[in-house]
Amino acid sequence: MWIDTRPRRSALLAALFGLAALVVLPGASQAQTVVEAARAALPEATRASGVLRTATSLQWPPFGYKSEAGEVEGIDIRLITLLAGKLGLKPEFDDIKFPSIVPGVANGRYDVGVNQIGVTAERMKVADFLPYFNSGYGLLVRRGATDIDINRLCGKTLALTQGSAQIAVAEQLSAACVKSGQKEIAFLFFPNSADTYLALSNGRGDGFMTAKAVGIYIAKGNPKLDMTTSTLADSISTSGIVIAKGNEALRTALRLALESAVTDGSYQKILADFGVPDGALSVEQIRNPLPPS
Repeated sequence: MWIDTRPRRSALLAALFGLAALVVLPGASQAQTVVEAARAALPEATRASGVLRTATSLQWPPFGYKSEAGEVEGIDIRLITLLAGKLGLKPEFDDIKFPSIVPGVANGRYDVGVNQIGVTAERMKVADFLPYFNSGYGLLVRRGATDIDINRLCGKTLALTQGSAQIAVAEQLSAACVKSGQKEIAFLFFPNSADTYLALSNGRGDGFMTAKAVGIYIAKGNPKLDMTTSTLADSISTSGIVIAKGNEALRTALRLALESAVTDGSYQKILADFGVPDGALSVEQIRNPLPPS
């Protein structure tokens, strides 16, 4: 898998982003042709505001991060900018802690949230989602420890980010270990991905379960980390744009904008630019997503 290595990102740099930072990309959406049906579907308040308020965490390359030049970059950043343009809106990004993204959208502070957030049954109790990306899990480990198989984690210790979808997956794997008479998987929890990478680099935990695209990208920029080649069996996970529960108007508007991006190829280009074209969804998958497991 090819990974875009132009903007290198380390855990230590990411750890500097402790405070929320508001980022507006003026004019970035204006290059896109407005999809009138999508714009007409927007809630009146959103259309009148002219802004798509987006919660994210810029510590998750290649989905959201800051380049060495300090520019906001990533798959999610480009996608929201693309969709905002098709809706006739300007994207506005607020850099916050990952566990605060879904609650921030649910309580109305933000219109949408992105951070390669997995669509889970638990999250769907408090928010709605528009699917946009599929990926499988791999294992990020300390350099030289790539002999660990993600499908044989019984008795190992995983480093996990609080609020992440990986927690539920890890708990299921640990339960399966116990059921088969093997030792459970131990967990170490950290408040954000930057702290998780740093802890793993310093020898805390045997590995960090993550989307393979993310893991390979991180390993490219961190000499202390590496990505194993194995992929967790039956681990395909769908990520979605977080939308407030019941805000069907905004979800419909975003869906129409995303379908337009699929049709004109601009959506696929974003994924290809970051080396993950296989994660693209079809219009049918966007319209009729499978229920989360």
